[in-house]
Amino acid sequence: MSNLESISEQARKDLSAKDEAREKMLPLCRDAIRYSGNAIRAVHRQEFKKADELIKTAHSMLDDAEKVVKDCSELNGTGIIRDAHKELSEAKITLALVTGKSIPGPKELGVDTAAYLNGLGEAVGEIRRYLLDAMRQGDLSRGEELLNVMDDIYSILVTIDFPDAITGGLRRTTDMVRGVLERTRSDLTLAMRQKALENRLAEFQRGNPQQLDSTQTDLPHEGEEPIHHEEPGLDSIEQEIYDSLTEWRNHKANEENLAPFIVARNSWLKRIIKLRPSTIKELNGIKGFGERWVNKYGKEIIAIINRGR
Repeated sequence: MSNLESISEQARKDLSAKDEAREKMLPLCRDAIRYSGNAIRAVHRQEFKKADELIKTAHSMLDDAEKVVKDCSELNGTGIIRDAHKELSEAKITLALVTGKSIPGPKELGVDTAAYLNGLGEAVGEIRRYLLDAMRQGDLSRGEELLNVMDDIYSILVTIDFPDAITGGLRRTTDMVRGVLERTRSDLTLAMRQKALENRLAEFQRGNPQQLDSTQTDLPHEGEEPIHHEEPGLDSIEQEIYDSLTEWRNHKANEENLAPFIVARNSWLKRIIKLRPSTIKELNGIKGFGERWVNKYGKEIIAIINRGR
Protein backbone atom coordinates (compact mmCIF):
# COMPACT_ATOMS: atom_id res chain seq x y z
CA MET A 1 0.00 0.00 0.00
CA SER A 2 3.03 2.29 0.37
CA ASN A 3 3.03 3.08 -3.35
CA LEU A 4 -0.52 4.53 -3.41
CA GLU A 5 0.73 8.01 -2.64
CA SER A 6 3.17 7.97 -5.56
CA ILE A 7 0.46 6.58 -7.89
CA SER A 8 -2.00 9.31 -6.91
CA GLU A 9 0.66 11.97 -7.31
CA GLN A 10 1.47 10.77 -10.83
CA ALA A 11 -2.25 10.65 -11.68
CA ARG A 12 -2.64 14.27 -10.56
CA LYS A 13 0.31 15.33 -12.72
CA ASP A 14 -1.06 13.51 -15.78
CA LEU A 15 -4.56 14.93 -15.40
CA SER A 16 -3.21 18.39 -14.64
CA ALA A 17 -1.17 18.32 -17.88
CA LYS A 18 -4.22 17.23 -19.87
CA ASP A 19 -6.37 19.91 -18.26
CA GLU A 20 -3.77 22.55 -19.07
CA ALA A 21 -3.61 21.35 -22.68
CA ARG A 22 -7.40 21.44 -22.92
CA GLU A 23 -7.56 24.98 -21.59
CA LYS A 24 -5.04 26.09 -24.21
CA MET A 25 -6.82 24.19 -26.98
CA LEU A 26 -10.35 25.55 -26.41
CA PRO A 27 -9.76 29.26 -27.19
CA LEU A 28 -7.65 28.36 -30.23
CA CYS A 29 -10.45 26.19 -31.65
CA ARG A 30 -13.07 28.84 -30.88
CA ASP A 31 -10.99 31.47 -32.66
CA ALA A 32 -10.46 29.14 -35.63
CA ILE A 33 -14.24 28.67 -35.88
CA ARG A 34 -14.79 32.43 -35.65
CA TYR A 35 -12.22 33.22 -38.34
CA SER A 36 -13.73 30.57 -40.63
CA GLY A 37 -17.18 32.11 -40.18
CA ASN A 38 -15.79 35.58 -40.93
CA ALA A 39 -14.13 34.17 -44.06
CA ILE A 40 -17.49 32.92 -45.33
CA ARG A 41 -19.04 36.34 -44.74
CA ALA A 42 -16.14 37.92 -46.66
CA VAL A 43 -16.84 35.59 -49.60
CA HIS A 44 -20.45 36.80 -49.73
CA ARG A 45 -19.17 40.38 -49.76
CA GLN A 46 -16.89 39.52 -52.72
CA GLU A 47 -13.82 40.16 -50.53
CA PHE A 48 -11.94 37.09 -51.71
CA LYS A 49 -8.44 38.15 -50.66
CA LYS A 50 -9.66 38.90 -47.15
CA ALA A 51 -11.47 35.55 -47.04
CA ASP A 52 -8.29 33.72 -48.03
CA GLU A 53 -6.30 35.51 -45.33
CA LEU A 54 -8.92 34.69 -42.68
CA ILE A 55 -8.89 31.02 -43.71
CA LYS A 56 -5.10 30.92 -43.41
CA THR A 57 -5.33 32.41 -39.93
CA ALA A 58 -7.97 29.87 -38.92
CA HIS A 59 -5.81 27.05 -40.30
CA SER A 60 -2.79 28.29 -38.31
CA MET A 61 -4.83 28.44 -35.09
CA LEU A 62 -6.16 24.94 -35.64
CA ASP A 63 -2.61 23.67 -36.20
CA ASP A 64 -1.56 25.29 -32.91
CA ALA A 65 -4.50 23.69 -31.10
CA GLU A 66 -3.59 20.24 -32.41
CA LYS A 67 0.05 20.68 -31.40
CA VAL A 68 -1.06 21.53 -27.86
CA VAL A 69 -2.98 18.24 -27.51
CA LYS A 70 -0.76 15.98 -29.63
CA ASP A 71 0.32 14.02 -26.52
CA CYS A 72 -3.29 13.70 -25.28
CA SER A 73 -4.95 11.24 -27.61
CA GLU A 74 -8.34 11.54 -25.90
CA LEU A 75 -8.43 15.29 -26.64
CA ASN A 76 -7.57 14.95 -30.34
CA GLY A 77 -11.05 13.80 -31.31
CA THR A 78 -13.09 16.12 -29.10
CA GLY A 79 -16.18 17.83 -30.47
CA ILE A 80 -14.73 21.31 -30.66
CA ILE A 81 -11.78 20.15 -32.79
CA ARG A 82 -14.17 18.39 -35.18
CA ASP A 83 -16.32 21.53 -35.29
CA ALA A 84 -13.26 23.62 -36.12
CA HIS A 85 -12.32 21.14 -38.88
CA LYS A 86 -15.87 21.35 -40.28
CA GLU A 87 -15.99 25.16 -40.25
CA LEU A 88 -12.55 25.43 -41.86
CA SER A 89 -13.58 22.96 -44.57
CA GLU A 90 -16.83 24.82 -45.20
CA ALA A 91 -15.03 28.16 -45.55
CA LYS A 92 -12.32 26.84 -47.88
CA ILE A 93 -14.78 24.91 -50.07
CA THR A 94 -17.15 27.88 -50.32
CA LEU A 95 -14.30 30.17 -51.40
CA ALA A 96 -13.13 27.62 -53.99
CA LEU A 97 -16.60 27.18 -55.48
CA VAL A 98 -17.37 30.90 -55.70
CA THR A 99 -14.00 31.74 -57.26
CA GLY A 100 -14.11 28.84 -59.73
CA LYS A 101 -11.15 26.97 -58.24
CA SER A 102 -10.73 23.23 -57.57
CA ILE A 103 -12.26 21.99 -54.33
CA PRO A 104 -9.53 21.04 -51.83
CA GLY A 105 -9.64 17.57 -50.26
CA PRO A 106 -9.43 16.63 -46.57
CA LYS A 107 -5.73 15.69 -46.82
CA GLU A 108 -4.93 19.01 -48.45
CA LEU A 109 -6.69 20.83 -45.61
CA GLY A 110 -5.33 18.50 -42.94
CA VAL A 111 -8.77 17.83 -41.44
CA ASP A 112 -10.75 14.81 -40.31
CA THR A 113 -12.64 13.12 -43.17
CA ALA A 114 -16.01 13.06 -41.41
CA ALA A 115 -15.71 16.73 -40.44
CA TYR A 116 -14.70 17.55 -44.02
CA LEU A 117 -17.76 15.81 -45.49
CA ASN A 118 -20.07 17.68 -43.13
CA GLY A 119 -18.31 20.92 -44.09
CA LEU A 120 -18.79 20.02 -47.77
CA GLY A 121 -22.51 19.64 -47.14
CA GLU A 122 -22.71 22.94 -45.22
CA ALA A 123 -20.98 24.69 -48.14
CA VAL A 124 -24.00 23.85 -50.30
CA GLY A 125 -26.11 26.09 -48.06
CA GLU A 126 -23.61 28.93 -48.51
CA ILE A 127 -23.69 28.50 -52.29
CA ARG A 128 -27.49 28.77 -52.19
CA ARG A 129 -27.13 32.04 -50.28
CA TYR A 130 -24.58 33.28 -52.84
CA LEU A 131 -26.91 32.41 -55.72
CA LEU A 132 -29.92 34.07 -54.07
CA ASP A 133 -27.92 37.28 -53.55
CA ALA A 134 -26.92 37.22 -57.23
CA MET A 135 -30.50 36.48 -58.35
CA ARG A 136 -31.84 39.44 -56.39
CA GLN A 137 -29.45 41.63 -58.38
CA GLY A 138 -30.51 40.09 -61.68
CA ASP A 139 -27.30 38.10 -62.21
CA LEU A 140 -28.00 34.55 -63.39
CA SER A 141 -24.70 34.03 -65.17
CA ARG A 142 -23.44 31.26 -62.86
CA GLY A 143 -26.75 29.76 -61.85
CA GLU A 144 -26.58 26.50 -63.81
CA GLU A 145 -22.88 26.04 -63.09
CA LEU A 146 -23.23 26.30 -59.31
CA LEU A 147 -26.47 24.33 -59.25
CA ASN A 148 -24.67 21.46 -61.01
CA VAL A 149 -21.90 21.62 -58.40
CA MET A 150 -24.49 21.45 -55.61
CA ASP A 151 -26.06 18.44 -57.32
CA ASP A 152 -22.66 16.74 -57.64
CA ILE A 153 -21.96 17.26 -53.93
CA TYR A 154 -25.31 15.74 -52.97
CA SER A 155 -24.69 12.78 -55.31
CA ILE A 156 -21.44 12.09 -53.42
CA LEU A 157 -22.78 12.57 -49.90
CA VAL A 158 -25.78 10.30 -50.46
CA THR A 159 -23.41 7.40 -51.22
CA ILE A 160 -21.54 7.72 -47.88
CA ASP A 161 -23.51 5.11 -45.99
CA PHE A 162 -21.83 4.59 -42.62
CA PRO A 163 -23.07 4.86 -39.02
CA ASP A 164 -23.42 8.37 -37.60
CA ALA A 165 -20.86 7.51 -34.93
CA ILE A 166 -18.28 7.35 -37.73
CA THR A 167 -19.53 10.15 -40.00
CA GLY A 168 -20.46 12.66 -37.29
CA GLY A 169 -24.14 12.90 -38.22
CA LEU A 170 -23.58 13.10 -41.98
CA ARG A 171 -27.03 11.71 -42.75
CA ARG A 172 -28.67 14.80 -41.25
CA THR A 173 -26.33 17.00 -43.27
CA THR A 174 -27.16 15.05 -46.44
CA ASP A 175 -30.89 15.45 -45.81
CA MET A 176 -30.34 19.19 -45.40
CA VAL A 177 -28.40 19.32 -48.69
CA ARG A 178 -31.23 17.57 -50.53
CA GLY A 179 -33.75 20.16 -49.31
CA VAL A 180 -31.45 23.07 -50.17
CA LEU A 181 -30.77 21.64 -53.62
CA GLU A 182 -34.44 21.22 -54.52
CA ARG A 183 -35.39 24.70 -53.31
CA THR A 184 -32.50 26.24 -55.22
CA ARG A 185 -33.39 24.36 -58.40
CA SER A 186 -36.96 25.63 -58.14
CA ASP A 187 -35.90 29.23 -57.42
CA LEU A 188 -33.35 29.28 -60.24
CA THR A 189 -35.70 27.76 -62.81
CA LEU A 190 -38.34 30.36 -61.98
CA ALA A 191 -35.80 33.21 -62.17
CA MET A 192 -34.39 32.00 -65.51
CA ARG A 193 -37.81 31.69 -67.10
CA GLN A 194 -38.83 35.09 -65.78
CA LYS A 195 -35.62 36.61 -67.15
CA ALA A 196 -36.19 34.97 -70.54
CA LEU A 197 -39.73 36.35 -70.62
CA GLU A 198 -38.48 39.84 -69.74
CA ASN A 199 -35.93 39.64 -72.57
CA ARG A 200 -38.58 38.58 -75.06
CA LEU A 201 -40.94 41.35 -73.95
CA ALA A 202 -38.13 43.88 -74.33
CA GLU A 203 -37.49 42.63 -77.88
CA PHE A 204 -41.19 42.90 -78.62
CA GLN A 205 -41.35 46.47 -77.36
CA ARG A 206 -38.43 47.40 -79.62
CA GLY A 207 -40.36 46.08 -82.58
CA ASN A 208 -38.15 43.01 -83.03
CA PRO A 209 -40.12 40.15 -81.46
CA GLN A 210 -38.45 36.77 -81.25
CA GLN A 211 -40.30 33.61 -82.15
CA LEU A 212 -41.54 32.14 -78.86
CA ASP A 213 -41.03 28.40 -78.66
CA SER A 214 -42.90 26.79 -75.79
CA THR A 215 -40.70 23.71 -76.07
CA GLN A 216 -37.45 25.62 -75.52
CA THR A 217 -35.65 24.59 -72.35
CA ASP A 218 -32.13 25.93 -72.98
CA LEU A 219 -32.69 29.47 -71.73
CA PRO A 220 -29.91 32.07 -72.02
CA HIS A 221 -28.07 33.10 -68.89
CA GLU A 222 -27.67 36.73 -68.05
CA GLY A 223 -24.51 38.09 -69.63
CA GLU A 224 -24.47 35.46 -72.38
CA GLU A 225 -25.74 35.44 -75.93
CA PRO A 226 -28.80 33.22 -76.49
CA ILE A 227 -27.69 29.68 -77.22
CA HIS A 228 -28.72 29.80 -80.89
CA HIS A 229 -26.54 32.87 -81.59
CA GLU A 230 -23.02 32.43 -82.91
CA GLU A 231 -20.18 34.40 -81.39
CA PRO A 232 -19.56 37.54 -83.46
CA GLY A 233 -16.47 37.70 -85.64
CA LEU A 234 -13.97 40.51 -85.08
CA ASP A 235 -12.15 42.74 -87.54
CA SER A 236 -8.50 43.74 -86.99
CA ILE A 237 -9.28 46.79 -84.85
CA GLU A 238 -11.82 44.89 -82.78
CA GLN A 239 -9.33 42.06 -82.32
CA GLU A 240 -6.81 44.50 -80.85
CA ILE A 241 -9.40 45.74 -78.36
CA TYR A 242 -10.35 42.14 -77.59
CA ASP A 243 -6.70 41.25 -76.90
CA SER A 244 -6.43 44.25 -74.54
CA LEU A 245 -9.62 43.24 -72.75
CA THR A 246 -8.54 39.62 -72.33
CA GLU A 247 -5.17 40.78 -70.99
CA TRP A 248 -6.99 43.02 -68.52
CA ARG A 249 -9.39 40.18 -67.64
CA ASN A 250 -6.57 37.72 -66.92
CA HIS A 251 -4.68 40.28 -64.81
CA LYS A 252 -7.85 41.09 -62.86
CA ALA A 253 -8.57 37.39 -62.29
CA ASN A 254 -5.04 36.83 -60.95
CA GLU A 255 -5.31 39.95 -58.77
CA GLU A 256 -8.63 38.86 -57.26
CA ASN A 257 -7.74 35.15 -57.08
CA LEU A 258 -10.59 34.24 -59.44
CA ALA A 259 -10.96 32.06 -62.49
CA PRO A 260 -10.83 34.32 -65.62
CA PHE A 261 -14.29 33.31 -66.84
CA ILE A 262 -15.81 34.64 -63.62
CA VAL A 263 -14.47 38.13 -64.31
CA ALA A 264 -15.72 38.06 -67.92
CA ARG A 265 -16.42 35.34 -70.45
CA ASN A 266 -15.04 35.60 -74.00
CA SER A 267 -18.53 35.97 -75.48
CA TRP A 268 -19.26 38.88 -73.12
CA LEU A 269 -16.14 40.75 -74.22
CA LYS A 270 -16.89 40.22 -77.92
CA ARG A 271 -20.44 41.40 -77.44
CA ILE A 272 -19.26 44.58 -75.70
CA ILE A 273 -16.72 45.26 -78.45
CA LYS A 274 -19.41 44.99 -81.13
CA LEU A 275 -21.69 47.43 -79.30
CA ARG A 276 -18.79 49.79 -78.38
CA PRO A 277 -20.27 51.56 -75.30
CA SER A 278 -18.39 54.76 -74.48
CA THR A 279 -19.86 55.43 -71.03
CA ILE A 280 -20.91 53.46 -67.97
CA LYS A 281 -24.50 54.41 -68.70
CA GLU A 282 -24.28 52.89 -72.18
CA LEU A 283 -22.64 49.72 -70.80
CA ASN A 284 -25.32 49.46 -68.14
CA GLY A 285 -27.96 49.75 -70.87
CA ILE A 286 -26.77 46.63 -72.67
CA LYS A 287 -29.29 43.88 -72.07
CA GLY A 288 -28.09 40.96 -70.01
CA PHE A 289 -25.25 42.47 -67.95
CA GLY A 290 -25.84 42.60 -64.20
CA GLU A 291 -25.63 45.98 -62.46
CA ARG A 292 -23.20 44.62 -59.86
CA TRP A 293 -20.82 43.43 -62.60
CA VAL A 294 -21.01 46.77 -64.43
CA ASN A 295 -20.40 48.74 -61.25
CA LYS A 296 -17.38 46.61 -60.42
CA TYR A 297 -15.63 46.45 -63.79
CA GLY A 298 -17.37 49.00 -66.01
CA LYS A 299 -14.94 51.93 -65.70
CA GLU A 300 -11.92 49.80 -66.57
CA ILE A 301 -13.66 48.19 -69.54
CA ILE A 302 -14.85 51.54 -70.92
CA ALA A 303 -11.32 52.97 -70.55
CA ILE A 304 -9.86 50.10 -72.62
CA ILE A 305 -12.53 50.44 -75.31
CA ASN A 306 -12.03 54.22 -75.57
CA ARG A 307 -8.28 53.75 -75.97
CA GLY A 308 -8.93 51.49 -78.94
CA ARG A 309 -11.23 53.89 -80.81
